[in-house]
Amino acid sequence: MLEIAMLNQAKPLMSKDSQRSRSGAPGLRSPSGVVVGGIKTQPSAIQLFHSQRAALARLQYAVLQESSLAVLCGPGGSGVSTVMSALVTKLYGASHVVHIDVRQAEVSSQFAACRATGNVVVVIDNCHLATVDLLGSVSEAIWLQAPRASVVLGGRGRLMTLLSRDRGLLDKVLLRSVIHPLSLSETRSIVETRLATNGHACSESAWVVVHQITGGILEDVFRLVGMAQVVAGSQPDTTIQADDIEQIYERLHAAAA
Repeated sequence: MLEIAMLNQAKPLMSKDSQRSRSGAPGLRSPSGVVVGGIKTQPSAIQLFHSQRAALARLQYAVLQESSLAVLCGPGGSGVSTVMSALVTKLYGASHVVHIDVRQAEVSSQFAACRATGNVVVVIDNCHLATVDLLGSVSEAIWLQAPRASVVLGGRGRLMTLLSRDRGLLDKVLLRSVIHPLSLSETRSIVETRLATNGHACSESAWVVVHQITGGILEDVFRLVGMAQVVAGSQPDTTIQADDIEQIYERLHAAAA
């Protein structure tokens, strides 16, 4: 068994919704890169898991259709923002892409840059935080500036509730895609690979418990395994057991309460 007293000062495992609603830095993509905070950068490769790759493939199809609207949903921590960023990366050089967060107030100036371009894709993240009126007005502004633009809305399940309240916008949805939690085998691969990187081992029941506790939510899997690595790091040559994972979770869950 691992000694886990050191976790008293650790960060909570399961973060609150407001903390979990993180988005990649939004920006306007131009042929020379992504503009984020006034600094141009080149898109980087993004590792995706099965459900995320499937969602990305469907979105890539949807944005090829002019004046289309696609929706990507998933529970917090499942990788919606990651897939949205991967889509932007895939489209680099082939389309004019505007990548924004729905919470940005001034977006019309970014849409105006699309007016004279051909293949336009607008990717909007964290749409579950919007209001019904905001989603409708933003979409209308996009198509007013660029009538043939393809729009992708990403967010948690509440996004579909918002769309259901705007029949006109809902009728325009060409594709709906959902990111599912990790499979048991994917969780096992992550746990064993990350622990092995630091020279640690775990029992078979340990990664099963990780999957049960996290429900296969990617962000929570990484966080729980990360804490197990911290604990095991002070006790080399110790195999992490299921009881260790449960104790780590209990301590962190209690700290979050």
